[in-house]
Amino acid sequence: MRIALDLTATPKSKTGIGRYMLGLIEGLQKVDKVNEYYLFAQDDDLDGFGVYAPNFHMVPVNSKILRKQYIRILWEQIVFPWRLRSIKADVLHCPNYTMPYPLRMVSPKTGVVAAFHDMAYFSFPQYYIGWKREMFKGYIKRTAKACDKIITISNNSKEDIPRFCKPKNRDITVTYMGVKEEFYTGTPASDEVLKKYGITGDYIYYVGTLEPRKNIGGLINGYKLLSPELKKKYKLVITGKKGWFYEELFKTVEADDSLKDNVIFTGFVDDEDMIPLMKRASSLAYISFYEGFGIPVAEGMAAGIPVVTTDRSSLKEIAKGYGFLCNPDNPESIAEDLRNAVELYESVNSGDESALEKIEKSREHARQFNWESCAEGTVSAFYEAYGKRHA
Repeated sequence: MRIALDLTATPKSKTGIGRYMLGLIEGLQKVDKVNEYYLFAQDDDLDGFGVYAPNFHMVPVNSKILRKQYIRILWEQIVFPWRLRSIKADVLHCPNYTMPYPLRMVSPKTGVVAAFHDMAYFSFPQYYIGWKREMFKGYIKRTAKACDKIITISNNSKEDIPRFCKPKNRDITVTYMGVKEEFYTGTPASDEVLKKYGITGDYIYYVGTLEPRKNIGGLINGYKLLSPELKKKYKLVITGKKGWFYEELFKTVEADDSLKDNVIFTGFVDDEDMIPLMKRASSLAYISFYEGFGIPVAEGMAAGIPVVTTDRSSLKEIAKGYGFLCNPDNPESIAEDLRNAVELYESVNSGDESALEKIEKSREHARQFNWESCAEGTVSAFYEAYGKRHA
């Protein structure tokens, strides 16, 4: 088969869906030596996807034009179908909820696999800018009816999808996201790396986009309830690019003397430094209200540090029995599990056998989340979509 991957909406600073596509491409190159892949990507980021296999081909598109979202959407709907027809694509993989809807007229034999990562635009509409929310809700509903196959990244999302849209093919495949091997084998950050980001001593770590759904405000409020001694000993380091409605976070920290000296915002950090920073941390705190998967939780377990997350959505599915699950609406619950996590960290450092065993079990649990398995499930979905178009 000739399989096209739409990477045109992926920013150069890869988070969320961008990290998903990076990992998927890595996995596909390992498990599929037969099919030919055509990766449509912005021409200022052709080296950003780790392509090395001879059956994977980069197809550049004009970044100067398509980095503008509204132009990219027009390109997707008007030009992209003809580009797909020109390469005789058998299957198109769309990772960003939308697809080129005129494709059905231009290239009716091209199967479409759509990745729906979560239903957050429906479940938590209050956390999104109005026009963006309504636009993506429309995309999701239309794509669900038009695509040949939906894949998603957790059983929780699989259950959510039919609640909000009407998939043409209700047989939804779950392909868990994966964890890079470096989270298992890499080394913790050096003092030099810590100095680069203004970090001293031990710290609780968060990584993710700064946006309301991630509940960073709740994390800060929970951290605030820790004793002055604990806050002094364990800083709160928040890594991630600015998303939307983030200004209040900075105002909250700056206005509170117990926070402004102890909460550190690093901005976006690429994997070269982020992985060592996570491995050096005393614990990971990822207190999101809702996630399709929540890759930092699996990464934290793989890195061998205690993980604090929530009892909601896929986070419970991924971490139950292996992490501390708090109530994201309750700062006291968050604070309690932050204390539990650093206590576990200290027990590990003291050589406590039961604590070491708990961390090792978490690392073993994280092994089930790997990009090869994700890729194998995705390739099966490609064949299924192709079969539906050639039945």
